[in-house]
Amino acid sequence: LLRAKDNPVEAMQAFINATHSRTHDYHILGRVYSNMGSICHLAGDFPLSYDMYEKSADMFLQNGDTLAYYYGMNDMAFEKAMLADKEACLACLHTIEQNCSDRDVIFQTMETKAELCLKYKQYDSAIICSNYLIEAGFDNTSVILIKAQAYDDLSLPDSALLYAKMIMERSCVS
Repeated sequence: LLRAKDNPVEAMQAFINATHSRTHDYHILGRVYSNMGSICHLAGDFPLSYDMYEKSADMFLQNGDTLAYYYGMNDMAFEKAMLADKEACLACLHTIEQNCSDRDVIFQTMETKAELCLKYKQYDSAIICSNYLIEAGFDNTSVILIKAQAYDDLSLPDSALLYAKMIMERSCVS
């Protein structure tokens, strides 16, 4: 509720308090650390966000929830992409791809790859990843944004504006 009411400081304090509760409910702890990772990400503290997502993934694994674990690993990979740490990002993604067959998790990894491609100025690859996701029906606004940014960075403003307009139309509908 505190996050939803745009009060990240109090939300973070509530989550920190939850980590000190000595609970052995690893699912709840996994969610707590994941929320802390999201707050850190929004604040631009990607190394700390990575650490929180790593703790979250570990909690989910201790709980036996491998699906949540792989989502957490993708969150870790995304933070490494934000830090432009290509090797660490790809290592996390490789682990997921070798061990998880869940369609939605794999789509998330492709989105992370697209973001990594943007960071490394591999705009054609970012567009290819985005196209794959869009064609598969995984066309959330962040995927479309990656595509718009890639076209903009390739100095193709008409295409960039087309996808930016799609994002705006979706934002107005929500």
